Amino acid sequence: MQVEPESPPSAGAWDGPWPQSRDEFAGLVDAYLDRLVRYAFRRLGNIEDAEDVVQEVLVRAFADRTKRRKTSAVGPYLYRSVANACTDLLRRRTGSAGGFREVGEEGPVDESKNPSEVALAAEELRRVERLLSRLPDAQAEVVRLRAFDELRLREIADVVGCSVNTVCSRLRYGFRKLRDLVSREQG
Repeated sequence: MQVEPESPPSAGAWDGPWPQSRDEFAGLVDAYLDRLVRYAFRRLGNIEDAEDVVQEVLVRAFADRTKRRKTSAVGPYLYRSVANACTDLLRRRTGSAGGFREVGEEGPVDESKNPSEVALAAEELRRVERLLSRLPDAQAEVVRLRAFDELRLREIADVVGCSVNTVCSRLRYGFRKLRDLVSREQG
């Protein structure tokens, strides 16, 4: 897999330094809140827990804003913080970090869609999560970040704490395994 050229930040991403004022921080929250909640939801399988975890991370991030003044990779820092908070919550509940949970019915819903579209989308998400649960956690994580959150390779590397080459490798093997699983599932 080829390393992608440097491109503008992901759509809706915060492209400035760590926000220091309340107004700047509100802009950061606007840019990341929905994405972080969806990310936490995929890890936890419960929307209320996902919202609580993201709120906790954002409150802590605002409180620590002067310490983070020199942090330039704001998005990856927030994703990593949410991932760690999700892992901590799962450990407290189960005694281990565990893998990703199956997505439940109570997930984020696009209320502009009719109920049958919502049900079909929820079923497809459960199917995708079942397939992803059959991958090694490291591969599933990078596939989720790339496919669902549309993060760039460098951002994913920053979130998961590895090199871009390792991300490329995990994506390649993860997508290959998914392709094989889907082929077997279809016939």
